[in-house]
Amino acid sequence: MIKEIIAKHFNLEDKNIQLYPKFNIVLNKRDIIVKEDKCIGCGKCIEVCPVNAITYSNNRLFIKINKKKCVFCGRCKKVCPTNAILILRLRCEINEDMKIVEVDKYEFINYISERCASCLVCLRNCPFNAIEEYENKIRININKCELCGRCEEICPLNAIILR
Repeated sequence: MIKEIIAKHFNLEDKNIQLYPKFNIVLNKRDIIVKEDKCIGCGKCIEVCPVNAITYSNNRLFIKINKKKCVFCGRCKKVCPTNAILILRLRCEINEDMKIVEVDKYEFINYISERCASCLVCLRNCPFNAIEEYENKIRININKCELCGRCEEICPLNAIILR
C-alpha cells in the first residue's frame, strides 16, 4: 500500500520503489485561509503579523495573506474578532503505520546538533529571533520561540523537528 501511494504521488512505477526496514518519511503541510464572508476588515491581524504577510484586499473589504511570507505563528488568528482566519497544520508520517495528523499547535521543538551543518539558514529566517549562533552550531531560545515551524520547514538537513 505504501509503495502505491509513493508511486502515485511521485508519478513512478511501483516496481521501481524499494522499501527498507524502519524507514520514516515526515511531510508537513501548512495552509492559512481567510474566510472572506466573515472578515470585517478591522486590520487587527495586520498589526500583529511579525513578518508583514497580511495586507488589505484591493477593495479593503477583507484581508489577504501572502502564504510565501507567512510563518503560521497564529497571532492573526488569535486577535481576529470574527474567527475569519483558519490555519491548517497537517503532518503526514509515512511509515509502517501511515498516519496523517492534524496539528492544532506544536508543543515542543527538538534540535539535533549532530545533523546541523551550521549553515544558519534557520537563524536568518526565524521571524522571532529565537535562534542564535552558539559554538559553531545554533541554540534555540525557548522563551522567544513561538513554535511556528519556519525553521523546521527550511532546514536542509532536518536538524530541527517540531512535534
